[in-house]
Amino acid sequence: MKASRSMSRVALVLSLGSIGAWAVDGKALRTEVVLAHYEEDMTWVSQYTGKKNLDVTIYSKAAELPEIAGVVTLPLANFGRESQTFLHHIVSNYEELADWTVFSQAAPPTWGYLIGDSSNGHMHDKVSFDDYMRPFPEGRDSFFVMNSATQFPQAAQLNRLGIVVQGLPDEGPEMCPKQGTDGWTDWWFLPDHPHLRSGDMLEFYHKYVALSDNDRKPLTLAFAQGGRFAVSRSRIYARPRSYYANMLAALSRDVNPQEGFWMEAVWWDVFHPEALQSKATLCQLPFLGKTLTRGPYADAGIRDAIRARVPKVAATSSEDSRQGPDRQLRGGGR
Repeated sequence: MKASRSMSRVALVLSLGSIGAWAVDGKALRTEVVLAHYEEDMTWVSQYTGKKNLDVTIYSKAAELPEIAGVVTLPLANFGRESQTFLHHIVSNYEELADWTVFSQAAPPTWGYLIGDSSNGHMHDKVSFDDYMRPFPEGRDSFFVMNSATQFPQAAQLNRLGIVVQGLPDEGPEMCPKQGTDGWTDWWFLPDHPHLRSGDMLEFYHKYVALSDNDRKPLTLAFAQGGRFAVSRSRIYARPRSYYANMLAALSRDVNPQEGFWMEAVWWDVFHPEALQSKATLCQLPFLGKTLTRGPYADAGIRDAIRARVPKVAATSSEDSRQGPDRQLRGGGR
């Protein structure tokens, strides 16, 4: 309840401004963008440098660090995927966190996701990176755009239509689709999906995330595919530093640990202990019955099915049109 009252207060006194120029009660808010880098092109970051009260920090696990004027680049041992990077930042800076922190993989924040393409930006077509930069949107102390969901232990998945097809009407930067269950693809399944590679996701979730007994009940998680979200300092403080340190240790044992894939699906629950998805559904999702037996959008038949569901999709940009009709249909699971 304390966090809710704080959110309401911020909503009333937040001063509007350009990126890096937000204030509460006349006091400037400090925003920090934390990027997990390996081999991605970082030239896109330059547009966010040189702004007052906005810091950009790149943690790089590459052999050669990227050099960008006005950006702090720190080397980090190559363990645990992007989640280990985010946890490292929280644990190392717990007492000095920014008022608002944007966490993201380092790939340019472009639309959509295509299986096997590391340059994907994972963005919903009605969301921009600037949306993540705005502190306390509509009084909320976090900003998540849920563009995927997964169910354990089966590891069936589905995707939000906005990262699959562009131009959907009545959509915006909301956490969940305005259309409810109609805003998602069908459920699909890949036998070799990384979520199934090894280990027990339910045990990991209850031991490290929910801090509860493993009741072995099926768990459905809506999540921000691509590991991109923004949270306030107070929202991070919903958990003690020791909580994040314990999780960091679990992700720092291997270059590419199983836990690194699972973490992408649990960040909401990490920061919102009062709203665990093991206790209540976050987004309206289609009923999980029969699933496709392969990843979405892998063949013409699946793409045709999506077109049939959204026949009134607005025309794509001329750039997309030049790249062919299938340029606007993308998707898949990490």
